[in-house]
Amino acid sequence: MRVRLIAAVTGLVLLGALVGLTGAPNDARARFQDASPVADTSGTPVANQPSQVVTLVGWYERDADSEVLSISGLTTNEALVARPATGGITGQANFEDPDNDGLPRITIGDSVFDAFPVNPDDPGTVSRWLYYNDEDGVRPATLVMQIECTSSPVYQGFTGTATWISRPQESGSSGVLVIVISPPA
Repeated sequence: MRVRLIAAVTGLVLLGALVGLTGAPNDARARFQDASPVADTSGTPVANQPSQVVTLVGWYERDADSEVLSISGLTTNEALVARPATGGITGQANFEDPDNDGLPRITIGDSVFDAFPVNPDDPGTVSRWLYYNDEDGVRPATLVMQIECTSSPVYQGFTGTATWISRPQESGSSGVLVIVISPPA
C-alpha cells in the first residue's frame, strides 16, 4: 500500500512537471504560469482570471539567512530529474506568518496563498504529513495543506492545495512545490 502511495505521489509530481515543460528536449523548463494581468482596452485594467484549474510548479529550498523557504522555478533534465532554475517568478513561504495568524503563507510573485485549517477550531489541522515508511520526520516526505489565494491580480479567491515534496535530509531542505487551485464557484 505504501509503495502504491509513494508511486502515486511521484506520478503526480512528474505530471505536474510535464504540464509546464518548455524549451529544448535536453533542457526542459517548468515555469510558474504568468500571473500578469491583461489590460482591458476600454480604459479600466481587468485581470484575466482563468476559469479552469491552475497548476503552479516550483522548487523550494531553505533560505540560508532566515526560517522561510525560497521558491523559484525548476528545471528538469531529459530523465525528468528536477533541480532549481534561475530567472522567472520567485517567492517565499513562511510557515508561521504573523499576517496569517501564525499559519503558513506562500507568496509567489504578486500572489499570496494562505493556508487554513481543515477544522477551523483546530489550527493543528492546517497540514498533513506523509512520511516515508510512516516514520515521523523521515525524508523523503510529503506535506499537504489547503490554501486560498487572498491577494492576487489573477488568482484572487482561488482555493486548492499546496503539496511540498521534500528530498532526503542529506540533500538539504529542498524539494518540489505543487500548487493546484480552482477558481471561485
